[in-house]
Amino acid sequence: MLSFIYQIANEFEHEHGFSPNLLCMNYTHLECLKQEIFDPDDLESIVQLLGMEIVISSKNALPIVTWSEAPWRQTLAS
Repeated sequence: MLSFIYQIANEFEHEHGFSPNLLCMNYTHLECLKQEIFDPDDLESIVQLLGMEIVISSKNALPIVTWSEAPWRQTLAS
């Protein structure tokens, strides 16, 4: 899962000229990702490792990356 995320993030950066800051995935994908991380219960360390906020959505059949002008946490707080 981690290598797939890095692959789609690199493709996004190559296509758009800047890095994505949002990773949208479903809960099953998040659980797969957590199995590849040293401390799977520390979601903040996963966010820092990826350099993207994580958005959980049941609508995503595959993880996608995108970019948001406003930080996701700021958007939720608004």
